[in-house]
Amino acid sequence: MEFSDEKKVKENPAECLLESIEIDHMVADEKTSELRDLNQSYWKQSNCNGDMKKTAVDTSQSFVGMRRRRKGFNMLRFLEGSIAGKEEEAWKTTEKRFRQLAPDGKLSRDKFGACIGMKKDTTDFAGELYDVLARRREIMAAKGITLQELRAFWDDLTKEDLDSRLRIFFDLCDKNGDGKISREEVKTVLEWSASANKLNNLEKESETFVSLIMEELDPDRNGFIEIEHMEILVRGMWSSEEEKRLQKQYSKLPASPILGICNTPAFLKETEEVIMTNWKRIWVLTLWIAINLGLFVWKFMEYREKGAFKVMGYCVCVAKGAAETLKFNMALILFLVCRGTLTKLRSTFLSSIFPFDDNINFHMLVAVAISVGTFLHATMHLTCDFPRLTSCSNNKFMAILGPNFDFKQPSYPDLVASVPGVTGILMIIIMSFCFTLATPLFRKHKDKLPPLLQNLAGFNAFWFAHHLLVLCYVLLILHGYFIFLAQDWYKRTTWMYIAVPVLIYVIERLVIKFYEFYHQVNVMKGIVYKGNVLALYLTKPPGFVYKSGTYLFIKCPDISNFEWHPFSITSAPSDDYLSVHIRALGDWTEALRNKFKEVCEPETKKRKGGIARLETKTYLDYVPSESSKKYPQIFIKGPYGAPAQSYEKYDILLLIGLGIGATPMISILKDLLNHIKQSDSHTNDAPKVPKRAYFYWVTKEQASFDWFKGVMDDVAEYDHDKIIEMHNHLSCMHEEGDARSVLITMLQQIQKSRGEEVDVVSGSRIRTHFARPNWEKVFEELASRHKGSQIGVFYCGPYTLVKELRGHCQNFSDSSRSTRFRFHKENF
Repeated sequence: MEFSDEKKVKENPAECLLESIEIDHMVADEKTSELRDLNQSYWKQSNCNGDMKKTAVDTSQSFVGMRRRRKGFNMLRFLEGSIAGKEEEAWKTTEKRFRQLAPDGKLSRDKFGACIGMKKDTTDFAGELYDVLARRREIMAAKGITLQELRAFWDDLTKEDLDSRLRIFFDLCDKNGDGKISREEVKTVLEWSASANKLNNLEKESETFVSLIMEELDPDRNGFIEIEHMEILVRGMWSSEEEKRLQKQYSKLPASPILGICNTPAFLKETEEVIMTNWKRIWVLTLWIAINLGLFVWKFMEYREKGAFKVMGYCVCVAKGAAETLKFNMALILFLVCRGTLTKLRSTFLSSIFPFDDNINFHMLVAVAISVGTFLHATMHLTCDFPRLTSCSNNKFMAILGPNFDFKQPSYPDLVASVPGVTGILMIIIMSFCFTLATPLFRKHKDKLPPLLQNLAGFNAFWFAHHLLVLCYVLLILHGYFIFLAQDWYKRTTWMYIAVPVLIYVIERLVIKFYEFYHQVNVMKGIVYKGNVLALYLTKPPGFVYKSGTYLFIKCPDISNFEWHPFSITSAPSDDYLSVHIRALGDWTEALRNKFKEVCEPETKKRKGGIARLETKTYLDYVPSESSKKYPQIFIKGPYGAPAQSYEKYDILLLIGLGIGATPMISILKDLLNHIKQSDSHTNDAPKVPKRAYFYWVTKEQASFDWFKGVMDDVAEYDHDKIIEMHNHLSCMHEEGDARSVLITMLQQIQKSRGEEVDVVSGSRIRTHFARPNWEKVFEELASRHKGSQIGVFYCGPYTLVKELRGHCQNFSDSSRSTRFRFHKENF
């Protein structure tokens, strides 16, 4: 296809124009990046005085044909990932591996997978592929293959037409090479495919699914499958379902700048977006820095004019300036962990100007400032002020500082042994110990420490060590009250700084104790799932009001009387019970799971309605046995605010959960479902809720779908207006189109064509997608669908995905787009 030459556009910064381009969908499976490239090339542009003229250029039939061949290339692949358009580059890499793995010029069967770039866990598949390709080429490959033979194999694997690829796949299934696939061969390939994708549940039910495949692909009941019947199904999987889906997603492109028009420089766009996204953090951080600098300068200048300056010089000014910032930061750091107060403030107008979601990050930043202030204060006193005091002439000392020291010049040991000296040293020791155990190395990577230090590492060590800071605050008050250079009580201001935060903290602790003794909860039900997950359903205490996305702390006295652990609430605010889902990842959670398993036995009869409706088809559904009087005792405290609770501010939601990180999102989905049910019942006073929610749950274990299967079925049953769009991704599976997962896709297609609603992978009514989502495509699609909208992105999971998601939020919210993505995260 030939494109008309583009005319250069004269730059005129004063009259820069930005125009939106929309093109018709050409080919179903074109990638978004390819569409954008074509978009910029399809239009003629001419500009003399800043006016733009666009002329459509038709694509040629040869280009469309090429895209159709490329579609066949993507829909049935045998290599890891996609090498579309990069075949020769990929071959050069493969050739290099061949020379490394086959120094004698013969590549063995067991090294074939590594040579063509397959992962180690696909050795069996690579071996089967090796045998099939050798059989097709009539090569005696028992002792290995040469580079030329490997090139022939490579050409077979990278052919773009579907017929060639389908024949290879058919031969993979046809073990005896008779041109037919028998029932036993179908079962063998299905079990092999389930094993390659770690689908244990599917392996157990292989006989049922084999019968389903044979009924569909053997319509004449011959007892075998021919390639013609398989071809019809394979072509139909993409030409119908996938083509319609992709056509809907990519029929229109989001607004993008026209090639040649001058725009705002990229770094200015990025800076603008960073400021717009982080303005709360920026102004609070600026205010905090200004307060610290102001306090430091104020105290510095105050002591610059005092008599002590004549004895100790600028050292005392620096020490006192640092001390003043320490008072402020010691008060602030305590306020930042008053969870109850911060939760209340989240519901006020202050949430619109303060980033309450960042309280823990800010807490750590203030701790760094305290460390710096402590270092300056102690260093100036011990290395400068004390030596100058003790070495000062007695006459000068008595004339200037005599009244402050009862007219007795102290020695260096006297100063160290004084109340300010002893309390200061003790505070440094306690702070150093607590801050060290709070570092990531001690909290999360105890295995990297020497054996002697591992007993001081972990969450429990961090948690209990932090409670030593109570003693630190007592020492701080004593330290500030007995200082030498201030005689009037109102000038000893330490207690004034910390009085209010300490009072709030103490009140919160007393309230927690009150609820612990007077608002106990009972365990209504416990469920143990595969994947070491325990679901607890608790009675809801009177007055326990919370929002979806919040969390609570749980204590089990049978395990420890002192340990509280946080967990997201998975029930909806309008439910008459509380539920949490706990994954056993540490000593305490493992002990809790075992405690419930010990006192319960599997339920023999399924109950309908209520809680049982929410969690169906569980692995082990435990209820109290006749021999056990009750479940282990559980105490709760909370609820406490979390980033996800602000979801109501947005009309469009993108909810992302990785593994057990789906828990806060499940509460939001349940809340939306309850509102949907209210709207169906024509309730007039239904509150405002988001108009659309997209939920992406990525998990690496098939058994994980059991955790929230009831919720997924409820969404399919009650969400008639498609307000909630669920995307379940199983990351342990190979991508859709990969030969190792194509049989699973066939099963999904067969069940759908028969009108069966239950997905073969998840066991729910929500279809499972293979591998991880392409997040760039997800964001691009939402930006196209919801132009001009504020989209709330809520993520809960490991920190590894935060950078990528935050980057997409910024990239798809730049000044050339009308859509804005607002990112909120929780990490575990």
